[in-house]
Amino acid sequence: MIPDRIVLIGPSGSGKSSLAQRLAEHYGYDVVDVDAAIMERTGMAIGQIFARFGEPAFRALEAEEIAKLEARERVVIATGGGAVLDQRNWVHWRPRSIVLGLTATPEVLIERVRVQAERDGDVAERPLLLGNAVARMQNMLVERGPFYAAADATIDTTDQDLAAVFSQAVAVIERALGEGRCPRLSLGVGGERSDIYVRRDARSSIPALIAQRWPKARRAWLLSDDHVASTWLEALRADLADAGIDARALVVPAGESSKSMAQAARVVDEITLGGASRRDVVVALGGGVVGDLAGFVAAIALRGLPLVQVPTSLLAMVDSSVGGKTGVNNPAGKNMIGVFNQPGIVVVDPAFLMTLPREEYRSGMAEVIKHSFIQPATPRGGQQLAELLDAATSLDPIAGVALEDVLAENIAIKHSVVRADPQERGLRMILNFGHTAGHAIEADGYRYRHGEAVALGMLVAAAIAERMGAVPAGWGRRLERLLVRAGLPTRLEGDSAEILAAMTRDKKAVEGKLTWILPVEAGGVEIVSGVPLEFVPEALRSVGAR
Repeated sequence: MIPDRIVLIGPSGSGKSSLAQRLAEHYGYDVVDVDAAIMERTGMAIGQIFARFGEPAFRALEAEEIAKLEARERVVIATGGGAVLDQRNWVHWRPRSIVLGLTATPEVLIERVRVQAERDGDVAERPLLLGNAVARMQNMLVERGPFYAAADATIDTTDQDLAAVFSQAVAVIERALGEGRCPRLSLGVGGERSDIYVRRDARSSIPALIAQRWPKARRAWLLSDDHVASTWLEALRADLADAGIDARALVVPAGESSKSMAQAARVVDEITLGGASRRDVVVALGGGVVGDLAGFVAAIALRGLPLVQVPTSLLAMVDSSVGGKTGVNNPAGKNMIGVFNQPGIVVVDPAFLMTLPREEYRSGMAEVIKHSFIQPATPRGGQQLAELLDAATSLDPIAGVALEDVLAENIAIKHSVVRADPQERGLRMILNFGHTAGHAIEADGYRYRHGEAVALGMLVAAAIAERMGAVPAGWGRRLERLLVRAGLPTRLEGDSAEILAAMTRDKKAVEGKLTWILPVEAGGVEIVSGVPLEFVPEALRSVGAR
């Protein structure tokens, strides 16, 4: 199956517009030539826009036209030669697309541009043709080369006619799709781009994805825990070595204790004393603890190294690997020290779950269920995830193709929220449904895994919502049924007073006041402050606390 969009990038004269027409005819797609769209919009030739308003004005117009194409499906897009320079453009064209690069020698490119200009009668309005045009083109290829190299595949059109280029393009598109090099989603935050791949056996594509995204990378620091490393690390290291990337293993003890400043400092020391350069890549191979630690380390080592998240637990796949939140714990609580650091690549491969202990799988299902309840309140909207869960014959575990669909829908929900609120200033807080009580329940003796604590936290939030009249009495029973189907706890062991005290110390508390994410009758959730304090211990006791 071909992707929603085929995006052609490359220098002027490489043949993007002509190939776009042929590919569109072949696949039955629409075609959009971005430069032509700009000329139609402005009534001016590209050269005239450059001459009158300058390149920044043109690039702004270009970005606006490309942004319009993000929601388009079944379309071939021919971009301008400099469109690759703006990361915003990659965010708009990257999801569910294949990016095909075209190139040629400087001499051939200039000759093609000259012939086209003479045909159009606008040689004088083409700055590229002035002076030593070949040298200018050569410099441009060097400057833009790393951006063009980010294409999924590249075709040299120097000695090929359109028919030959077209045949090669079709073959390249099919091969690239077969190799899983088409991201399901792309998240743009602060000028950075996070490409998210969701596919069985996607892990085999990791070396190619790194080489494509960071062509100069020659070394990867593989951070994993001793449990995951024993199963998966050597295979990934061998794959990277085969691709010419020196992979250095950094193994930490499994468990929450590794999310500490001491462990982060040790890992940073190993990286920096090991001769790291800023061309190196940090790869997080593991669950949420490894992902949080690796993301934090990647942010601070050498003032920032590229990050690849390869989540191996269900919880990390559907939650912590997407969105850029990183952190370590200290005596005051969980994740008290951290930064937002978007991974350049996230690789979600359901095959990793084959070796995941059942209790860890169940813990991850709490986040899946959480997303199904918040979806109506997210920018993605709808109830697709709830429908997938209701249709699944089993939630403990979800099997086959249904699992890949559930993973993809979860990530799409999280992606839509993070994209709208990357720094957790407002909307993103709805992802904390179940977390206000859940973090405190987890910290109370650490008898519950994170997902188990979130499951109980959602029941506490549901009890508060019922007490406040936000949802009808008994609303929480559907939530409880899903948790039971997933093998998650629905009765809480712990002291309500101690759990309440831990809540007030949480980093999300403002001046000691708690913000709750509560369900609403119409579907979804809302952010609520000012919950009467006496409701909280009542709700905790309603799910079993002392």
